[in-house]
Amino acid sequence: MWQHRNFPLLCLFNSYAIPFLIAKFGWNDGLGGLLYAGIIRIFLFQQATNCVNSLAHWLGDQPYADTNSPRDHIFTALITFGEGYHNFHHEFPADYRNGIRWFDYDPTKWFISLASPTSIISAWLGFACHLQEFESNEVNKAIFQQKWKQMEKLKRQINWGTPLDVLPIYSWSEYEALCINHGGSKYLVCVAGVIYDVKPFVDSHPGGRTLIEAYVGKDATASFHGGVYRHSKAASNLLDNMRFGVVRGGSRVDLHQQKVRHLNGLFKSSSISANSPLLSSLDKTC
Repeated sequence: MWQHRNFPLLCLFNSYAIPFLIAKFGWNDGLGGLLYAGIIRIFLFQQATNCVNSLAHWLGDQPYADTNSPRDHIFTALITFGEGYHNFHHEFPADYRNGIRWFDYDPTKWFISLASPTSIISAWLGFACHLQEFESNEVNKAIFQQKWKQMEKLKRQINWGTPLDVLPIYSWSEYEALCINHGGSKYLVCVAGVIYDVKPFVDSHPGGRTLIEAYVGKDATASFHGGVYRHSKAASNLLDNMRFGVVRGGSRVDLHQQKVRHLNGLFKSSSISANSPLLSSLDKTC
């Protein structure tokens, strides 16, 4: 083709000769046109183009994949005319777009879209057809996988407290004996069958020291979950870091219900009625 055979001359003419001639015959400043519209413009455009393989692999996020170095960033997109959404380009190279969201700065995408058969001005342009777009399901899948990987990384950095399955097991009487109000030395509170050592938090408790001390050695499940105050998720998370042990059979209420069920089972197999005064009196002592 003619333009291929004469490519070097066309580059020199369009890059330097035309700016010089326009400035020369337009306002008699050919050297100014050559310098600003020629040399400096070419220099800046070359630097912007090279940013695709430098800045676009260093600045920004990796919302689709992190196996390689390309990244997405609006600053790189502004100076490279849309090529700054480089992570998407590397992950979905068949897609004609770089920035897939409507507000992503991608002039190339906009021009190609206008030149496509679906455009209202395609009748006189007709430059582009059969534009390829990756399925949105696959794009969303990549986004989800990347976010999941980041969440797993964050999860490994968080202290979730001692796992419940490795905590020591105490009977209710053993739990009470450890507490300061029963001759022990610890500030222990039971919530939903889990024993917590709240001593580091006693002086920091928003409700005051007296309130939290009132539940030492007791079952604070109902109070913690709304009886006194419905604590936030953050409070539950903070409590997880104070795990001390678990109560055998659960909370005091659970132990009481187990004893009642046991007594009911015994009396069902005997001649004594389950609703007799004898059962009621035994129930009150459990």
